[in-house]
Amino acid sequence: MIPRLLVGLCLLTLVASCSQAPEALPADVNVILEFKEYTVTLNTPTVKAGIVKFGIRNLGTMVHDFDLIKTDLAPDKLEIDGASAKAKTDGLVKQMINIAQGRVTTLSADLAAGHYVIICNVAGHYQLGMRAELTVQPN
Repeated sequence: MIPRLLVGLCLLTLVASCSQAPEALPADVNVILEFKEYTVTLNTPTVKAGIVKFGIRNLGTMVHDFDLIKTDLAPDKLEIDGASAKAKTDGLVKQMINIAQGRVTTLSADLAAGHYVIICNVAGHYQLGMRAELTVQPN
């Protein structure tokens, strides 16, 4: 009985050490964005115009990209390039590529009032649902 208990405790310790909480984001972040397969989640859908600081967490199991696009199109209506399987990024404002799994990072952008779409533009990810919209209101 004791050897089984020891094995169980060892496994529990191993699992607990492998599933650490994500790194904390700085307090001055305006928008927290989380990537997972195949979703993009924002803590707020609306911000004021000006410098916006994004806190980006890749909670998924693969590399993701951050593309911020100013557009009047709905989040699921961006045109797709058939050759690359990526969304066309007309209106691209800011980009960060190759955000590794488990990585936490920040990025700032000076945003004018308007409608924006945030996507992961790794081939096929946009089509699988990795998109969210952000409205920037005038000050």
